[in-house]
Amino acid sequence: MNKQLQIDSLQSGLPRPVIEAAFVIMVLSAICTYGPVNTWMSSHIPVVAGLVHTVGMVVIYYAFLRGMKGLPHPLTVLWWIAIGLNLCDFVILCLGESMAGLSAATATALPLIYIPLGAFLLVWYRGRLGNAGFWMIVRILVVNLVPVLFYVTGLLESAWGLAVMEMITISVEIWFAWTLRRVLV
Repeated sequence: MNKQLQIDSLQSGLPRPVIEAAFVIMVLSAICTYGPVNTWMSSHIPVVAGLVHTVGMVVIYYAFLRGMKGLPHPLTVLWWIAIGLNLCDFVILCLGESMAGLSAATATALPLIYIPLGAFLLVWYRGRLGNAGFWMIVRILVVNLVPVLFYVTGLLESAWGLAVMEMITISVEIWFAWTLRRVLV
């Protein structure tokens, strides 16, 4: 019988200001996914865009990796793969528009890691850690499927449809960041 552990907090060993800064960067990253901002940043300052979209998440995931070391199911390999994919995405973002195809391939690979990682967290742990797993799954599905749904239904052709889609995805991104932060502080 698989018994879930109640885990509400992880001790990563990283200083709290580092965790808080990573959270702020994740929120900034979510805001920067707003279409015009994302397009401008990708065109004019791709390295900054890459840093904004990568640093916060990599630091938070590394904190989870360190904090889960003593747990029965640390998921070390999946955390390293998630970190590695985010770092690959950073390199691709820095190379700019010419690498859009490779960026799409990386984006396609992310659910292959995030869904199992989130599912394992959800199955093996209760409390805030299990909740983080749930939101990891929700976040990757929303970020990948909501734009497709809005495109297929034709809602992206209107300004309000685009605004609703962006509000949904940005809100989920921010809530995901908050959920991860709560486990680490």
